[in-house]
Amino acid sequence: MMPTQEKSRIGPAAIMLCLFLAALISAAMRLSELLPLHDWWQVAINPDLNSYAQVLVHDSVLPRFLIALSAGGALGLSGIIFQQVLRTPLADPSTLGVSAGAYLALAFATLWAPALAASARELVALIGGLAAFALVFLIAWPHRLSPVSLILAGLVITFVCGAVSAAVSLSYGMGMTGLFVWASGSLTQNDWAAVSRLLPYTLCACLGAAFLVRPLELLSLNDEGARSLGLPLFHVRLLSIILAVLLAAFTVSAVGVIGFVGFAAPFIARAAGARRLQPRMIASVAIGAILLLAADEALQQAARFVREIPAGAATGLLGAPLIVIFLKRLPVVDTPASPIAEKRIHRPLIYLATTTVMLLALIWVSLSLGPSLNGWSFVSPSQMQSLLIWRLPRLAAAAAAGILFALSGTIIQRMTSNPMASPEVIGVSTGAALGILLLVLLAPSFTPISQLGAAAAGAIVSLVAVLLMGYRSRYNPDHVLLFGIAINTAFTALIAILLGTGLPKIFGVLQWMVGSTYSTTPMQATIAVAVAAVALVITPLFTRWLDLLPLGEASSKGLGLSTSISRAALLLFSAISASAATLLIGPLSFVGLMAPHIARTLGFQRALPQMIAAALAGAAITTGADFIGRIALFPNQLPVGIVTSLIGGPYFLWLMRRQGR
Repeated sequence: MMPTQEKSRIGPAAIMLCLFLAALISAAMRLSELLPLHDWWQVAINPDLNSYAQVLVHDSVLPRFLIALSAGGALGLSGIIFQQVLRTPLADPSTLGVSAGAYLALAFATLWAPALAASARELVALIGGLAAFALVFLIAWPHRLSPVSLILAGLVITFVCGAVSAAVSLSYGMGMTGLFVWASGSLTQNDWAAVSRLLPYTLCACLGAAFLVRPLELLSLNDEGARSLGLPLFHVRLLSIILAVLLAAFTVSAVGVIGFVGFAAPFIARAAGARRLQPRMIASVAIGAILLLAADEALQQAARFVREIPAGAATGLLGAPLIVIFLKRLPVVDTPASPIAEKRIHRPLIYLATTTVMLLALIWVSLSLGPSLNGWSFVSPSQMQSLLIWRLPRLAAAAAAGILFALSGTIIQRMTSNPMASPEVIGVSTGAALGILLLVLLAPSFTPISQLGAAAAGAIVSLVAVLLMGYRSRYNPDHVLLFGIAINTAFTALIAILLGTGLPKIFGVLQWMVGSTYSTTPMQATIAVAVAAVALVITPLFTRWLDLLPLGEASSKGLGLSTSISRAALLLFSAISASAATLLIGPLSFVGLMAPHIARTLGFQRALPQMIAAALAGAAITTGADFIGRIALFPNQLPVGIVTSLIGGPYFLWLMRRQGR
């Protein structure tokens, strides 16, 4: 058995060494194409400013090589510190929302305080990263900082930050393409400025981390044991977290968001056999540097044939397989299924009728209320006729999308017995968005039917993958959520890669992705309402299945239900509903989470009343979001998807905190 164990330990280390050698060979090959070998040293020290090749190597190639090593090492060290302090191998700057918070703060400063962004960009990024982590910590505290709660809170904060930054980018038009590419983690360099900032910070942080090795090792003990050895727990944790956030924030300020290097480096270090903290920290720094350098060299070689891909978006693809590998190693703990409803409603028809009246009133207010020369006022019947052609199509499309997302979310929650699941959280909407994006970029022309087909294909692939991976854990709620997040992570990275290409088609796609209903035509609105109506008509056919499936596999089969057929049909219906909704308002919404939860909270237990109540709630959410988006920044507008994300993200976090109490 010993040789096998030794082989398994040597394997990852040998792979890292091979990656490093391959990266060096790749860099040497590219250098040799620009300059002869005997000029390399001169170029590094004193380039000839009259030689384009020497200036290119000195001001672009060499800084890019060093910035990859610096950023990768910084993220590797940040990741191992986060994992040691929080006692979870899932922690890293990207999963905890730190990178997203730092990027959003820098984006705001770049747009509205450019002098501050130029003179104190590291400080701005640090404040944003610390604020994001503090929010994650606050949300996960009632759950005793469990790995799932930390990662869920971090990734939802990342989604919300992404929604806000997308809205900002959209409002500034094509001029913000550079900011979007930078958000994807571009290592392209034009001088030594970024290296001169990041490299000294990284070296100083490594020195500071060396003094924290023994205190951090003691954190492996329980709190009582660490205190008995004289360890000031609060101060050690605070200093360590600040150091980890500082490393991540400075990296974001230099090169943008680099995904999952801080997660992968400690993971590989442990797999290579580094058990004690000190060698694991050293290995994490080295592996992080090698991973980012190798990824960047591979992308530069691929750029000979295709448009260059941002390194940060490419490394984001590491997250999905690593989360899956980690979950496969976790023991499956039976988690009691959540109740269908917290209380039971005795007169559902009265509640449904009241909700319908309230929805109609909201629609009337949204259509008739608006700003005028005399302030806010309701329009007259004669004015309403001229306004309907502008307001009604977008309102109808938004309401239809809310209904479809609500139906899809209710089905997914009842199928998985997980009240935290939704098309947006487990990657169904992102899969649909990826399908549409590929269609737009690859097809010379397309129809609404082909768009729906592409979206449905992406959604089905995503949902099937989550359900297949969740089968092993008997659809454990936490495992299903993390499997969904793994799929979401992979698809989001692919979308970021495609968006980072900067192609002319991308701006139109970005408008759709943030959920803009501004350009909805009457024909599109009619089709959307028809699809939602058909979905509502079909819904009663599934009620028996949805009432029985939450009882469990054995009970459902004992009552004569063919679970394989019912799950397949529900999967298809849910994926198509989510795809159609994604076509209307984009993938960023959280309506599929909020609407079913509202129906549960009101006390709707049976499947049919719950789905109808959720549909009404979903329509109300998106109708209200369209109204808020139209008036909040008048005469400018906010897309429906952005508004619902800004409502739904905090709602999800509040729900997490509430469940932890």
